Amino acid sequence: MSFETITVETNGSVAVIGLNRPSSMNAVCAAMLYDLAEAFEQLDKDDSVRAIVLKGGDSFFAAGTDMSEFSKKESSELVKEGLYGQSAERISACRKPVIAAVCGYAFGGGLELVLMSDIVIAADNARFGFPEMTLGVLPQMGGVSMLSRRVGRARAADMILTGRHISADEALACGLVSRIADSAEVVPEALLVAERIASMPAAGVSLAKHAIAEAEKGKTDGFSEETLARLSLMSADAREGLSALTEKRAPRFEHK
Repeated sequence: MSFETITVETNGSVAVIGLNRPSSMNAVCAAMLYDLAEAFEQLDKDDSVRAIVLKGGDSFFAAGTDMSEFSKKESSELVKEGLYGQSAERISACRKPVIAAVCGYAFGGGLELVLMSDIVIAADNARFGFPEMTLGVLPQMGGVSMLSRRVGRARAADMILTGRHISADEALACGLVSRIADSAEVVPEALLVAERIASMPAAGVSLAKHAIAEAEKGKTDGFSEETLARLSLMSADAREGLSALTEKRAPRFEHK
């Protein structure tokens, strides 16, 4: 896969997507979102890929949304067609677990990409925030609702209405990130997490991701957690795992 604003590499069952607009500190733009949506959809269809790492640069994950797009005449097209929201929906629809490796700034659209991820490994120098209110606008990809669900109304209001950013420690304390690592270890740690997830039965992982996402939204789309739990017992890998437990041996998963 070849893209203008991102890089994509695959190593075994783990894919790594890198944000690649260093001249603008990886500011999220419509072209980047389109590339990300295309990459996530292609990787989602690739049965050999079972986990995805999303990374930025060493000093910045993504320093914001490229608001210059909205100050141009063409901005009416972005607003009218909802291009940001459409791409965000395509990214969020990925069934494979996404692990974000965050160093430095994750502001605006960068924070929204973090919120779309399942697990977030943050460097001790990471900073998170929505500075959009300083321009009188809102996050463009559902960031208000995603942040409110993740950290609660009070914390989300504090961050969104004031535009302030928070440290990695505060982000960990409020549940925005999963773990903190030294900046040099963030990507290696994310890869280890991805490899561990990729070793798990793919069907069970997909069901678990769906259950977690629906629980965060406060709905189940017609499937209760109990139903999903029963479905997880029906896969060939589940039967293999239970047989291995009974026979006291290591399971041999086929990820089917």
